[in-house]
Amino acid sequence: MPLMQRLSANGILALLLAMLVLAGEEAHARAGGGGGGRGGGGLVVILYPLLLVYAGIVTWLLRRKSREARAALALAARDKAWDPDELKARIEQVFFKVQNAWTLRNQDLARDCMSERLYRKHKLQTDQMIQDGTRNILECVNLSKATIVEIADFRDNAKDRLWACMEGSMIDYHIRLSTGAVAKGSKDKPEDFSELWKFIRTPQGWVLDEIDQSVDLSDLMGFKSIVE
Repeated sequence: MPLMQRLSANGILALLLAMLVLAGEEAHARAGGGGGGRGGGGLVVILYPLLLVYAGIVTWLLRRKSREARAALALAARDKAWDPDELKARIEQVFFKVQNAWTLRNQDLARDCMSERLYRKHKLQTDQMIQDGTRNILECVNLSKATIVEIADFRDNAKDRLWACMEGSMIDYHIRLSTGAVAKGSKDKPEDFSELWKFIRTPQGWVLDEIDQSVDLSDLMGFKSIVE
């Protein structure tokens, strides 16, 4: 693509990203610290056509990256660790264990599913909840889709990684344990989520290493599946 066309495309994407940020601000909850509802009111209505365009581009990129990842998985099939069915089962197992550990404020329940770095990060966050006398309740947790959007299969297995787009819904709210009052979120209304989860390969298997709680164009455009 010529330089001017690239600059023009990047400018449009930057504008769409800025519009999306202005349209609504997230209050944080959910495993890893995201979610909890959006605001934005009239601005969302005004920017709705642009948001539809943005959502369409994100959906198209997700499908494209998913196709690229599936093609790479076929090449990596010689290694049992890249078996698509086993990956799917592991990703789903990790997802539900991590959410359960978060809402129970006990990261040891999912320690076998997280890297040491992420375990310590989540433990710090949930220990703070214990100290503050709050709890982030996650109920009716539904993972409707887990789409692998990037794989990196290196000769050195310790460098292997994958990214998956996690989509679903859950009821997500905070309570103050002293009173039982809801401090944030809704006990009745499920909210949709779309997140990017990074998994790394360890001698014990695949573990979660990072949660990116927004799926944006810059993330998706940076994904490139490789097989050495």
